[in-house]
Amino acid sequence: MKRVIVRSDGRYTHHGIGYTEHDGYAGTMDNRWSLKMATAYEVNRHIQLGEQYQLEVNDVIKGTFTKE
Repeated sequence: MKRVIVRSDGRYTHHGIGYTEHDGYAGTMDNRWSLKMATAYEVNRHIQLGEQYQLEVNDVIKGTFTKE
């Protein structure tokens, strides 16, 4: 299952995709992106329709979702 990981320190938002199977991770950082914008970017770019993913925001797991 893929993990959408989003963190913010106030100025920069770090966002990316992690993989629960092998603990791999790929991410990037953007200046002044909101958490919502970064989450939408990752879901739209990396998650396929019908695929399940886990959402983690600022080190808190928000749940498991399915893209529709």
